[in-house]
Amino acid sequence: MKTAEEILSGIPFLKGYKGYAGLCMCLEMVAQDETRLINIRKDVYTPVAERRGESVYNFEKNLRTVRDAFLMYGGREYLEEKLGRKIHLPLYPRELIEALLECMKRC
Repeated sequence: MKTAEEILSGIPFLKGYKGYAGLCMCLEMVAQDETRLINIRKDVYTPVAERRGESVYNFEKNLRTVRDAFLMYGGREYLEEKLGRKIHLPLYPRELIEALLECMKRC
């Protein structure tokens, strides 16, 4: 299985966003236990926000911003290529995490 950083390296200009490191942390946590997707705010966002020293509210805002940048810089096309299916918008952060996790497993 590839790491979150390896999967996201195909999309330019993401590392400068505050939410990038948090997205990577989320992906690594969910890769360890996919059932965390069910209660993602409690089981993923809250622990990641605490580790990063920010509120869950700010963390979620930063995650949405990096999601928007991901889509703006070709992320939708990247996911469609890797997953072999159309990606319909809007794409919520949880859905992005789930799709990227699938890419981590497949590549």
